[in-house]
Amino acid sequence: MPYLLLLHLLLAQNQPVFRSDFALVHVDAEVRQDGQPIAGLDAENFRVTDNGKPQTILYFGHEEEPLDMVLLFDARGAMRPDVKRVADAAHVALGDLHPADHVAIMAIARADHDCRTDLILDFTGDFESAEKSLGGDAFQQEFEPRGWSCYDDSAIQKGLSDAARHLASQPTGNRKRAIIILTDDKGTPARAEVARDAVHDLWKADAVVLGVIVHSSGFAICICPETYRGARYDAGMTGGDILKTGDAVEALREMIRRLRSRYSLYYALPQGRPGEERKIRVLLTPEAAKRNPRAMVRARTGYVMPPAIH
Repeated sequence: MPYLLLLHLLLAQNQPVFRSDFALVHVDAEVRQDGQPIAGLDAENFRVTDNGKPQTILYFGHEEEPLDMVLLFDARGAMRPDVKRVADAAHVALGDLHPADHVAIMAIARADHDCRTDLILDFTGDFESAEKSLGGDAFQQEFEPRGWSCYDDSAIQKGLSDAARHLASQPTGNRKRAIIILTDDKGTPARAEVARDAVHDLWKADAVVLGVIVHSSGFAICICPETYRGARYDAGMTGGDILKTGDAVEALREMIRRLRSRYSLYYALPQGRPGEERKIRVLLTPEAAKRNPRAMVRARTGYVMPPAIH
């Protein structure tokens, strides 16, 4: 499982080596105040509970960790102009990736009056190939004809589930794992069970969802906010972030920068039943909260207990 690090968890080059003979739970946390990341925090500044029980942070990481990132493009109808702008400016959009990062590209698109999620490019550290894939024919073919849309009640949730499962297939390690979705976040209300399944997959994959929400002018049905479960819902459940924008290219770059500023917390995996969903809560300590009175901590709200290890 992606959130398990078994034996020899190596920190960054200038950090001491931490060795573990047991599984660890990873929690990726963002701390911002007045819209800006708070830097300089350490493990002693955080409190973590697992099903209400305090946990000891055994490993703490920050900006030195590389990224495993899925770029998920909502390529349905009205999103076409925004996705095309990113494709045309791929070099700029991906300009903040580092040599140790890996990126995959996926798209939500049409398939016979239904929605599907296609893998455009598998995980790679070759960003030139990623840029070519965004501008290539295979990516352009994901765009459905204008005037028809697959705004059903599950497209975004199914797309995030597919991206999470693909992310979960990658080797484990001390890397930040994220899905950045470019979408207008419009649609009919997702059924509760569809949303729960998506969150379950995201928790299993240790995936943070970051939403770049563009102001598309296209038509879509959107019922009241309390029933609609789109990218905003998944971002909240995974401790991610949402950025509303009219400039998809710069917003994508900003989301990558925000990933760099997040903290990684690891604690020992408690006893539990395989497949059990457990609740996580991350707070600043009273002392750290006093120094940063307007700070907001975002972290995933749970995880899925892995199979028994033999």
